[in-house]
Amino acid sequence: MNGSTTMANENDLLASLIHKIKNDSLILPTLPEVALQVRSATEKDEIALDELADIIRQDPALAARVIRMANTAHYRRVAAVDSIQGALGRIGTRQIRSMVTAAAMQQLFICSHPIIEDVMMTEWEESVSVSSAACLLLGSYLARGGANPRQLTVDGAQLAGLIHNIGVLPILAEAEQMPDAVTSPYLLKKVLNRLAQPLGLNILRSWGFNEDLLKVVRHWKDPDYQAPEPDYATFVRLGALSCGLLQRYGVDTDALIKEALAKGLIPSADYFEDPAFTEPLAELKEAFDL
Repeated sequence: MNGSTTMANENDLLASLIHKIKNDSLILPTLPEVALQVRSATEKDEIALDELADIIRQDPALAARVIRMANTAHYRRVAAVDSIQGALGRIGTRQIRSMVTAAAMQQLFICSHPIIEDVMMTEWEESVSVSSAACLLLGSYLARGGANPRQLTVDGAQLAGLIHNIGVLPILAEAEQMPDAVTSPYLLKKVLNRLAQPLGLNILRSWGFNEDLLKVVRHWKDPDYQAPEPDYATFVRLGALSCGLLQRYGVDTDALIKEALAKGLIPSADYFEDPAFTEPLAELKEAFDL
């Protein structure tokens, strides 16, 4: 296929997306019903563990994933848990909200077109890697006594990492409806880089997520972003740095590492190669079957 045809295909996909965005007709992904029920239930002042467990059991695959995540080194205490009640007792009802949302999101990354499927799986794997790194980095920072005026949680950092590039989903869904326009992963990724951020913001607003998470989508690859105090975007950026993603976007990674060291966000310049980081990172990713 020649260059002019490839450009025409890319333009067709872009034109369709931009037209639907302007007319508010692009279908945005929705969270699975069980995840929505859990988010609603955990907003109550009090909720019984049995009630929450019954909601999660409606989706056996989701329940199994939550149990598996509760048994990673990040949460495990002495014995492994083998039930939703055990997982809830270990993690807590408030933290389970982020975990269930995180676990449910994998169900959104499904398609049948071979090129789109490859790109989608790459995007999912990168999101899991950034998510796992972000929550480990925040956990390490808090364990060393780092200041936390924004009341960040490791579960929140995990969710923040997973949604940092969520805007790719409606683009990939639209591309699947135009299979003739998808001729190469390179073409598709160019479209993703152009439109994923504004669509990601729209998705999070439709899901009712707060400004702290919107800032993650807005700033995770912004080379000039500076937070006056650590926020989720801070740790997602460091997670993306540890996974080798920020280099694509003109971010001065050496300066970012120096800044993180100066602020005590990481314990050493080579922390991303330290087994204290790489081993739990591999285990957290394994909880997502990666």
